[in-house]
Amino acid sequence: MSTFNEINISCPNCGKEYKGIIWTAIHASQDPELKDLLLGGEINLLMCPDCAHVAYQEHFILYQDPAAELVAYIYPPSQQEGEEFLHTSIMNSFKDAQAIYPPKDRKDYDPILVFGLEKFVGMMQEEDRWAAQSQVAEAICKENSIPYKKLRPFDARRLRMLRVLPTAVASTHPARADVLGGLEKLLTINPTLDLYSKLCTKIQEDLYWKIK
Repeated sequence: MSTFNEINISCPNCGKEYKGIIWTAIHASQDPELKDLLLGGEINLLMCPDCAHVAYQEHFILYQDPAAELVAYIYPPSQQEGEEFLHTSIMNSFKDAQAIYPPKDRKDYDPILVFGLEKFVGMMQEEDRWAAQSQVAEAICKENSIPYKKLRPFDARRLRMLRVLPTAVASTHPARADVLGGLEKLLTINPTLDLYSKLCTKIQEDLYWKIK
């Protein structure tokens, strides 16, 4: 669920002290409007009641989107010096929290640690581009009987990979040559898929490429 806190704020423009509400946890599927505000860079923007100065309140945010297999701990950039400690703490806390649930209800993917809302928004915008081209590729593969392997959202994020990989032959573990064959067919049909073109070039240049 999404949660918020009331905090004390000192206006950086006029020095006025006032109270404001900031969101500290956002559940994308339950509150899509908050997701839109966050991805639009409009979350936790507060206006001073005296001078009307608007400023972003840098604060920790826990972001969850089950459909995207994403749990993100977003910390202010000023805390990046403690990255190693925070990462260890987050992983331990996450595992402890999951242990409370029955096995069928536990998340089988790890959380991510991000410093700064701007960096997180950039990451999400990049994923949106990947998702859009993956959807196009999947439609083309279905229409033209091209086999493909579809990665889970978490795995695609971990590998920084498009979710849909066309292949020359149907396989749960396609080899490098099979993926290159599938990409050639896909790009022949739609050469405007620039992310797939870049992936094809990357695989061609890496003789040892494989889906990890």
